[in-house]
Amino acid sequence: MNAPGPRPSPFRTDAGTVPRTGAGSLLDRARRVTRAVPRAVACRQTAAHIWGLHPLSTATPEAAWPVEVIAPAHVAIPGCVTHVTRLPARDITEHDGVRVTTPERTALDCAAHLPRLDAVALLDRFLRAGVDLDAVWRRSPSDRVHDLLSLTDRGAASPRESWLRVILVDGGLPRPATQIRVPLPEGRNAYLDLGWEPHRLAVEYDGRAHHTTPADRRHDETRRDELRHHGWRIIVVGRDVIPAHSADLLENVANALIERGWRPTPDETIRILSRIRALRRRPALPHQRRRYYTPRRD
Repeated sequence: MNAPGPRPSPFRTDAGTVPRTGAGSLLDRARRVTRAVPRAVACRQTAAHIWGLHPLSTATPEAAWPVEVIAPAHVAIPGCVTHVTRLPARDITEHDGVRVTTPERTALDCAAHLPRLDAVALLDRFLRAGVDLDAVWRRSPSDRVHDLLSLTDRGAASPRESWLRVILVDGGLPRPATQIRVPLPEGRNAYLDLGWEPHRLAVEYDGRAHHTTPADRRHDETRRDELRHHGWRIIVVGRDVIPAHSADLLENVANALIERGWRPTPDETIRILSRIRALRRRPALPHQRRRYYTPRRD
């Protein structure tokens, strides 16, 4: 459990002084802290970053992210966040010159403490990296952790694809499959981010990082036109929709599923409508635009 704030007697280094994290990458800063401070262990998002899972927001410079450590007492270092607890030896290892929580323990901590969407996105990445999430399940008695682990899917290719899937499932829609293979002429295959194959409905995340050039956009639209020609309806979700306009997204996808033959039960309908109303009550930030997806009738 996090302590409320720094205490008068900080957790000191072997030399009896408190270092500063200084400038540099998060990896470099974590290395400096864990080398200087006995028993400080990089954890949570810092640990996930060290393990190569890159959980950091692209909107925030890496230099602005604090070094998160677990330690038996407070580490009074600017640029550090301390989670005061004691770790069993089996949860501690070294990677890239940093004393860090093991992948399994890192996954457990992220599931226990991160916001829901961020936690599932990281757990998806742990799963893709080969971490045994069944072992994480067995270690934790927490219903929250079990719920998040049940949502994981190794098919998510980006954090926002994970967010998209969780928003739709939390909204009451049937769980979509990921990386759906669609055979095309001449032995070709297309893969859809997520969707419902029986209804030939897919939802694809269109992130600005990978779809910025005119050539990229032409390639994507040509591919989607071919899929539509083969009977698929594609809903393209832009970066600004999630989570800012989740209610509109959920309503759009639910209506598309129904048009494509899905028949929700009365209880499912009530759950979806309740979720849409709850999402609409959340205030939008001034900079969030109303342009969020590109529905297309087929």
